[in-house]
Amino acid sequence: MIAGGTDALLTFRVGPARAALPLSIVREVVQTPAIIEVPGSHSQVAGVTLRAGVAVPVYDLVIHAPLWTRPEETAGGPVKRTSAQHLIVCGFGEVLVGLLGEQADFLEGSVAPPEATTGSEAIRPEYLRGQLRSGAESVALLDPAKLFASLGVPGGRPPATEDEGEEDPAGR
Repeated sequence: MIAGGTDALLTFRVGPARAALPLSIVREVVQTPAIIEVPGSHSQVAGVTLRAGVAVPVYDLVIHAPLWTRPEETAGGPVKRTSAQHLIVCGFGEVLVGLLGEQADFLEGSVAPPEATTGSEAIRPEYLRGQLRSGAESVALLDPAKLFASLGVPGGRPPATEDEGEEDPAGR
């Protein structure tokens, strides 16, 4: 339940902000493994890593400028790659996505709608699904669909069922 209800969330620090994602999309949180850089990729792409034999793209949100209200201040100077403690692997439809983060933890709390938020002005409001408090700290609940779309992750969709599929133009 989001916006006005209680939800299970994974919180993590990304740059100057405390952020959260719905626990329902988180597949695993691990110590940051070896990440292989991909030449010619976008700056926010840290590289790829293998998880259970599957190549997972890894994104560094600290240097993903569209997420931040003041991107030039996010990394505390020139934009540089994060040496994050955790890799947060998320499932987005059929796609696995890795995000770098610090201080990953679980949180359950009441989520306020984004229009009622104050605090965490570091993250642009269009990427928020809501806001909540963890002690004295404000936590920005990220909207996974908007975040992953801005990263260039292919749109997630549920797996096709047996009776779904392409329409047969021959009518068979």
